[in-house]
Amino acid sequence: MDIIKIDGVLLSKMFKQAAATLNRNKNLVDSLNVFPVPDGDTGTNMSLTMNAAINELSKYEGETSVEIISKAMSKGSLMGARGNSGVILSQIFRGFAKGCQEKKELTSIDLAHALKEASDTAYKAVMKPVEGTILTVIRKTAELGMDYTEQAVPVQELLENLIKRSEETLERTPDYLPVLKSAGVVDAGGKGLVFILLGFLDAVLGKEVEIQVERSENVLKAAGAALEPEAITFGYCTEFILETLRDDVPILRSEIQKLGDSMVFVQDESLVKVHIHTDNPGMALEKALKYGPLITVKIENMREQHSNLDHGVVLAEVGGQSPSAKKRVPEEKKPYGIIAVAMGEGFSQIFRELGVDVVVEGGQTMNPSTEDFLKAAADCNAEHLIILPNNSNIILAANQAKEVSSLPISVIPTKSIPQGIATLIEFDMDKSPSENEAAMTASIDHVKTLQVTYSVRDTQYGDIEIKKDDILGVADGKIVSVGQNIENVALDSIEKILDEDASILTVYYGEEISKTDAEMLIEKVSADHGDLDIECHYGGQPLYYYVISVE
Repeated sequence: MDIIKIDGVLLSKMFKQAAATLNRNKNLVDSLNVFPVPDGDTGTNMSLTMNAAINELSKYEGETSVEIISKAMSKGSLMGARGNSGVILSQIFRGFAKGCQEKKELTSIDLAHALKEASDTAYKAVMKPVEGTILTVIRKTAELGMDYTEQAVPVQELLENLIKRSEETLERTPDYLPVLKSAGVVDAGGKGLVFILLGFLDAVLGKEVEIQVERSENVLKAAGAALEPEAITFGYCTEFILETLRDDVPILRSEIQKLGDSMVFVQDESLVKVHIHTDNPGMALEKALKYGPLITVKIENMREQHSNLDHGVVLAEVGGQSPSAKKRVPEEKKPYGIIAVAMGEGFSQIFRELGVDVVVEGGQTMNPSTEDFLKAAADCNAEHLIILPNNSNIILAANQAKEVSSLPISVIPTKSIPQGIATLIEFDMDKSPSENEAAMTASIDHVKTLQVTYSVRDTQYGDIEIKKDDILGVADGKIVSVGQNIENVALDSIEKILDEDASILTVYYGEEISKTDAEMLIEKVSADHGDLDIECHYGGQPLYYYVISVE
């Protein structure tokens, strides 16, 4: 049977089927990483972003308006976006939602226009768009869709042709990006997009599977020891979504903020999402109701949560206070709060000692979401936030958090943990945000980062033939050494990145390297480079045997 129009119910099924298809194939998408190092997470990031959007979508079961369904997907994906691929995907959904504005249903012509809006929005969101990526696949696909805007065709016919174009474009991505051709792979993000379109078509054809939404919430680790229940200032984690078109919503933000701490306040067109820790959730909801109807409410007892690591009980009654809750005066805001992304106990400790307020657990293979950064920002209780992403695949999510946050945020574009550490040396509490941002960003160029890890597959990198499980030395994104021995590859890589300007070399050893092995490596480097100031620290990072900085 030909499908002529898409209503909200069908569009919801299309998004859910797309998520299910992507979930089933995320490992294949992950495997398309250009570098054979263990951080191929494009499929995982796109899948987690889709799952976050589906969680938001679940609140609108049975909704018949495509405008409302597409807005839910846009909002959910924006907050749950992880990694560059997830952020770009969230922008695709944002543009798609723009194309669905004021529409109850979509014809094939409307669908084509919405996809064109999706492509345009995604391109605008990336400062320097690179062809041969998911951006190329969505653009070429959307361009074909515009050829079908003169006369409506069955939706499945349009989707079948769009999928064919997306697959053809995907196969040509190595022609746009030589690095893909060298590695013998197509673009991972583009492959993920093809799976999403295939899911759309399956739903239109009546094929449905139950989606298992995966939960992957990064743990926000505050500086210092874990909080005991009695150290929790406010007892109830209160979240709600409010529907309102009023212009005086900023007044609500100031009123809610007085009730507790750790507030996240995000406004998007007609919706407002609020997260706050408070002793009186009932009062927060009463204030919100003055501005419009509440769509969702979630209240959790954080003291109970502390003793039960599964998310705590959602309270049925929200008007009263906990008998044990005591009114406390909120801590005064600090001028600055610093957030750093790191993976490994040693690195987390180093960042704390350097003055970082919140360490967001993440890095290779586990990228924090936009919402992770927003929650970390609220936990800092500061007037101005500084985020150190410490990974090139996390910078976009950090910048997206900056755009939607009600708090002023500076994102320092650090691509490695050594760069993050170097920027903290330049931070000055007495300087203005703009002065700190300029000084910290400038310090990035003075640091070289070397990582020693292993290959996850056979591949060809330039003239270098790489076998699965080979040891790799990767210097600032380029493979500089390949071998079978960790120490030998580390030594060879160090020799290749040292120059006459190098004065400090710092070795951070990972969870699979003993202190004795690290010290032996240091001794051998010192024997050949006695003029270097060499330090050794425990990083505790997984997957990467050594992370080495040269300044």
